[in-house]
Amino acid sequence: MNKAILGLALSVALLAGQAEAQTWRDKYKELNFGIIPVETQTETMKSFDGFTAYAAKKLGVPVKIFTATEFIGINNALVAGQIQLGWTSPSAYAGTWLECKACVEPIVTATDKDGNLGYNSVLIVKTDSPYKSYEDLKGKIVARTEPNSQSGYLVPTVDFSRMGKPVETYFNSPISGGHTQSVLGVLNGTYDAAFTWTTKGDGYGQIRTMIDKNMLKREQIRVIWESSLVPPPPVIVRADLPKDLKADLTKLFVELHKEDMQAAEAVAHGKTQGFVPVDHKVYEPTVEMRKILRDTRNNSYAFGAARHRRAASVFL
Repeated sequence: MNKAILGLALSVALLAGQAEAQTWRDKYKELNFGIIPVETQTETMKSFDGFTAYAAKKLGVPVKIFTATEFIGINNALVAGQIQLGWTSPSAYAGTWLECKACVEPIVTATDKDGNLGYNSVLIVKTDSPYKSYEDLKGKIVARTEPNSQSGYLVPTVDFSRMGKPVETYFNSPISGGHTQSVLGVLNGTYDAAFTWTTKGDGYGQIRTMIDKNMLKREQIRVIWESSLVPPPPVIVRADLPKDLKADLTKLFVELHKEDMQAAEAVAHGKTQGFVPVDHKVYEPTVEMRKILRDTRNNSYAFGAARHRRAASVFL
């Protein structure tokens, strides 16, 4: 009897020891990091070579880059379990968080070149254009990027609506498909102006990235409107990832700039003093803006449907 009990105790202890020895690497043999390319996919992969090599060395498993043309593609891949982490916009994060009932969460974000958090949505025009303020652009072609962009869509849509100048009616506002397309559209005359994003002194953001890639000279554009400071783009993960994996990923990004600043700048899309941990609270204002946008759309749809029913009743 005592031998049986002793044997059972040893078996339990052995199983417990094996469970403790298991780590997230037993489940995840490689990690996939989703990003939005600024250049071609090939050039983007090359830009991230330093980061993936560094991350693989620190984490002990291969790290691969996954690209999508829009932020929602990154988030959808994350929700589906195709990738484990992604760099995305605050608006895309907030939208996915609302839709999937908190199945994703932020872990880190980048500071700017002065160590500050946050960036601005900006409205840009060509330097030699006659437009000095957004009022000069009434009725003109002013591009937004895509519906899951915070700076290129959410912030200007909500801010201008609050000013009583809805973007959809105050301007002619097509969707460009991305920040690079918006800026290039301004440069080549397709758009009179466009919304994009930058930090103080163009430390990081779309303007800095395009300057660094020789796609833009700063003197080619002027900023004629900027938003108040908004939360910076987060690196997000699935909320159900193992705690030790989240901890290792957070440590990876927080220490990245100390050992490989070039890799840190590639992930931050420009100059940075490094990454810092963040949680959902930082993005609650963005969640509220997404709710406002959602409610506005629902109300507009309801109004349009009611108007359609009234018009149809004339013929009944």
